[in-house]
Amino acid sequence: MKRKLLSFFTLSIALFLGLSFFSPKQEVISQEQPSYLWQVRSVDTMKTSRDKARVRLHDLKFDAEIEKELLAVKNLGANYVAIDTPYDEEFLPYLTRWVQLARKMGLRVWFRGNWSNWEGWFDYPKDLTPEGHQTKTAEFIETHPDLFEDGDIFDPCPECENAGFWKQPDDNAKYNEFLRNQRIVLRNSFSKINKKVYTNVFSIIGGRAKEVLDKKTLDALDNLVTIDHYSKNPSSMTEYIDYFSRNFQTKVLIGEFGAPIPDINGSMDENQQALFIGEILRELYKNKSDVFGINYNVLTLGTTKLLNDDGTERQAVEVIKNYFIPGAVKGTVTNTLGDKLGNIPVKTGNGLNSTITGRQGHYKMSIPVSTVDIVIGGNKYKTTVQNMVITRGGEIMQNAVLEPEKIGFIYRVRLVIQNLKKQFFGTTN
Repeated sequence: MKRKLLSFFTLSIALFLGLSFFSPKQEVISQEQPSYLWQVRSVDTMKTSRDKARVRLHDLKFDAEIEKELLAVKNLGANYVAIDTPYDEEFLPYLTRWVQLARKMGLRVWFRGNWSNWEGWFDYPKDLTPEGHQTKTAEFIETHPDLFEDGDIFDPCPECENAGFWKQPDDNAKYNEFLRNQRIVLRNSFSKINKKVYTNVFSIIGGRAKEVLDKKTLDALDNLVTIDHYSKNPSSMTEYIDYFSRNFQTKVLIGEFGAPIPDINGSMDENQQALFIGEILRELYKNKSDVFGINYNVLTLGTTKLLNDDGTERQAVEVIKNYFIPGAVKGTVTNTLGDKLGNIPVKTGNGLNSTITGRQGHYKMSIPVSTVDIVIGGNKYKTTVQNMVITRGGEIMQNAVLEPEKIGFIYRVRLVIQNLKKQFFGTTN
């Protein structure tokens, strides 16, 4: 009996020496997600940064109100603030104050202004041509380099189609050509001042974008389309995202969305507004791999406002925070032998989020505030399910040890060796 045990032990040691260098081949690189859902998380200040540009132009005491608004944007979890002040020289002092205070708050700037004589704002004559627009924009950028920082977004003409220069469908080709040329102008100008600013963001009404933009233009915009889209049905967000993804392999940046718009949504109380915005954000979260970012319009004063007139927060603020400040689940997946497993699916039970482990078995998922099941397994391994409470900015460590669906001969031998090592040496290493 002792000889048999000794022979078995000797065989096991030999197998251990032969297999201890065995490591399952992992080909998948790390698939860890960043700790946010969208790269751009922005809130628009149009009702203050644009509409009050003239009346507050020289009112330095109003800076205190600007700071309050910017702090509210920051507290929402945004990393950008959309500033809509016109680019005219008249309004430059007001624009500069907004930009400087945004920098102080640690926010990047999404410039969403325009020239007042494009649509006739502030009693300016509506006499700017498309060619003149490009010339003035280039001069503005090159003569005011201190306004910009790397990572900013510059939209020279949000919903540029509203000036009425391009009729559908006869002038669609001219409109596409204008956008492509506008991109060239912006790239050249920001290159001259040595600033790395996003120059492929041209906000277009969602329906118009679908009807007009062609592949050549979307390619020129690095396959990013920026749509301003207010919807009666939240699912229409998915329809638009799917359209551009399916037909052009293009990601979507939501230039404007919000609720309620009375002509579209009717009236809503605070609770109804919060529920509706939550439904839209859920659609955007579900399609996050095709959504570059979002800009909620608007912070104050409009029907879609997030702050009441007395500065108090509406219920929708908490909903947006749940998505702008997500939690995270991360961990390492191994098998019962201790091998780190790559290419293992990790997903939420509601089907809205998924990833796979990297070659070292690591994974990370950003998830909005919720109670959710985390399902780990697949690819020839049994699944495990863990229910978790996701909190804002919180991070949960959830490792998983998976059993193979079928245990082969080599795996069984390694299990035997592992047990012997534990029995004789008190360790599996």
